[in-house]
Amino acid sequence: MLQKNTEKNSAQGFDFTGSMDLLVDDIVKTHPFFKHIIPDNILIAISPSNGNKSGVVAKLRPMLFEGGFRTKTVRGIEYEAPEIIINGKNILYIVYFHLPRYLDHGNQKIKLSTVLHELHHISPLFNGDIRRYLGKNYAHGNSRKGFDDLINIYTDEYIESTSRPDLSNFLKYKYSELRRKYGAICGDMIRIPRSRHKK
Repeated sequence: MLQKNTEKNSAQGFDFTGSMDLLVDDIVKTHPFFKHIIPDNILIAISPSNGNKSGVVAKLRPMLFEGGFRTKTVRGIEYEAPEIIINGKNILYIVYFHLPRYLDHGNQKIKLSTVLHELHHISPLFNGDIRRYLGKNYAHGNSRKGFDDLINIYTDEYIESTSRPDLSNFLKYKYSELRRKYGAICGDMIRIPRSRHKK
């Protein structure tokens, strides 16, 4: 069973999951837009990325289907979403950060805005589903530029309001720099859970 880390650094090197846990917790406490999020029900995970600098740097995996339901029926077949319990908490979302790509894709503010971007996708009901916009592009709305502009506003507001700016200091470093500084980078890893046929 996975255990959520609470120490920022460990004897094995830099604890990415623990550091990101602390940052997410501060974002939720600091910015009112994210107050519906319960960090204990989120798993921060790392996922290896190849050497290609282009591609997805982070992604949110909701653990339940649309509407927060554990089951759904497709073409007469009923599927059941997997359940993940960690430290007695039901995990409703997994946020994957692809390393080294995430740490290498921009400056500190860009990497911080990526965190807020993924948190924004969490449903305001915090029910294991994503935030859904009307229209074809239900994840980002009709204007991707408008979505990105909003995330940039939230990022600036968080930076101006937080009493713990030090919690995002690790985002100053590229992957190789962070590894050189701490000797290694570690974090929680989990395979992407797959839905299964309900018997």
